Amino acid sequence: VLGCGASGNAALTAQAGTPTGTKPGVESAHRLMKDVIYNELHDREKDSFWEYRTHVVTDKKDVLREQIETPEGPVYETLARNGKPLTGSEAAAEKVRLARLLASPEKMNKVEAAHEKDEARLGKVMALIPKAYVFHYEGARTGDRVVLDFSPNPKFEASSYMDRIMSGLSGKIVVDQRLKRMISMDGRIAQKINFGFGILGYVEPGGTFRIHRTQVSARHWKTDLVAVNVHGRILLFSHVSKQEKETRWAFEPVPHDITLAKAKDVLRHAALAYDAGEQNAEDVQADAGTALESRRQR
Repeated sequence: VLGCGASGNAALTAQAGTPTGTKPGVESAHRLMKDVIYNELHDREKDSFWEYRTHVVTDKKDVLREQIETPEGPVYETLARNGKPLTGSEAAAEKVRLARLLASPEKMNKVEAAHEKDEARLGKVMALIPKAYVFHYEGARTGDRVVLDFSPNPKFEASSYMDRIMSGLSGKIVVDQRLKRMISMDGRIAQKINFGFGILGYVEPGGTFRIHRTQVSARHWKTDLVAVNVHGRILLFSHVSKQEKETRWAFEPVPHDITLAKAKDVLRHAALAYDAGEQNAEDVQADAGTALESRRQR
């Protein structure tokens, strides 16, 4: 659910006059959000490729990876599981997995298709934001960063389960009003959401959704946090439990025409550097323990 993201230019923003009843130089909260989402959606059409570290935690896994975006889709190498570096056999198996993936056009096509599906899903969610919510400024409207409160728009008509869940959120959105880019969105499901009067299913209140964006260069923004915690039941019997948190950091640009072979080399280098860093940390810890024991014996 985390897109490539590209230009941060405010020049891309849709132009609009000052809304009626709004002080000159201050946009209405809704107009500002429409412009922000316009930028987010249109910037996603401009490809830029990045390497970064990613940490995914769910109720079933805890995985640290090095990932690279390529024209053929994103590829990664696993560095650690459950807070521990891979063992020798696990690292060997990971190298085989990556080599087989990159050597198979069919598998890479599936990776790219899944990536495009995620991008399309995120695009739909972003496009919903100006329609599904009512916005109000919180606090001062001056400076680059402003905070907007959002709550469900009673006039919004949901057409899917996702629409219903999204439209049930309320919370805060932080935007850079100079560049007109989203910095963060924190939402919570305040009331139980029923499907078919509860017969077809429901989503429990208290569910949360958080996303954070960071500016990684003069022209580019990337998503560095997505956290989802939702519980419910769909179609009477299927229990829905979505608990996932993904953080990303250490963003570095890679060439627009990077090949899979080059990506593999970069990932291998990153894995070796990570292993060396972990070994150095263990050595430092062991030396510290030895020194402490030596002082105790004096």
